[in-house]
Amino acid sequence: MKPPDVSSNSLAELNETTNIMSFLSSVLMLFSTFVSAQNDTINTPEVLLHKAQSDSYYKLLDSINTYYDAETEKQVNEIIKTESLKSLVYYDQLITQFPNSELVFDALYNKAQITYSYLDTNLAYEIFLKVVNFNTKKTAYKHRAFRALAEIEIEKKNFEKAMSYLDESCKYPIYFDCGVPWEIDTSQLRIMYTKCFDGLRGSKN
Repeated sequence: MKPPDVSSNSLAELNETTNIMSFLSSVLMLFSTFVSAQNDTINTPEVLLHKAQSDSYYKLLDSINTYYDAETEKQVNEIIKTESLKSLVYYDQLITQFPNSELVFDALYNKAQITYSYLDTNLAYEIFLKVVNFNTKKTAYKHRAFRALAEIEIEKKNFEKAMSYLDESCKYPIYFDCGVPWEIDTSQLRIMYTKCFDGLRGSKN
């Protein structure tokens, strides 16, 4: 069969069309890569909170009670400490970049807890104060924040101040799904009040 007669003009037009299509394809691929990269760097309060509260971190928290070997539990605690301290970067980002977000409250509370557990008690105290003064309808974190403030005051032997924080914590109830957490919370409150009463009696003797 005789091949079709293709003129030089037709070949030139075909090459030009091919080049244009190749160029457009490259542009589209570049644009797609750019958008994808941009999406990877776009932060929202929700994204930052998710980054801070990574799945691996919470799996470790959930599994810590399943370890009975002391050395293994020590290693897990070290990993939790490392992950907790790493999460502070994202909590700080959320707080500074999205000051009007409701999730700032969550970030402040978590930052306060991590700071109290691993860094500086005085700094944690200041952050807990921000938590209890935050304008929100969420009560559970305020309940726990007042407890933490009371605990710090007990450590400093400021028992009257600690009792005032315990009283405040009772104004922000937590709703538990079962009785065991409620019993633990109530027992903690009773023990802390007892420490305050004993401390005040001891200071008068």
